[in-house]
Amino acid sequence: MIPREQLPADAADWKDVVVSFERLALDSAESCPVPEDEIFEYVQMESADTDEAERSGLRFLRTAAVGEVEYWMWEYQESSGQQCYVTCSKKEDGSTCLGLAEPNGLSPEQYMLAEYYNEVYWS
Repeated sequence: MIPREQLPADAADWKDVVVSFERLALDSAESCPVPEDEIFEYVQMESADTDEAERSGLRFLRTAAVGEVEYWMWEYQESSGQQCYVTCSKKEDGSTCLGLAEPNGLSPEQYMLAEYYNEVYWS
């Protein structure tokens, strides 16, 4: 895990940061603590497509263990062609949080690191 103070001040500048995370033992959408139907409902609420969102635009990417937080990640392609990352994070206490934002040029791993440090501000 890269300490926050060793990363550029602005997460938008993390495009050159080399980072990788282990996948969870159950590396699937089905292992997510939030059902995929709820993930898609969240996409409908938060994406630019809103109620016009199409389920076919949602694709599971991977899981990861980032520090003590577990992540499940999808990508969603909006009707405009804009790609978004959709995440579900689960903390050690079992609480979950959903997020959706444009990647801003970051890889899935860089994006999860930015989300872990609460640095996804461009959504």
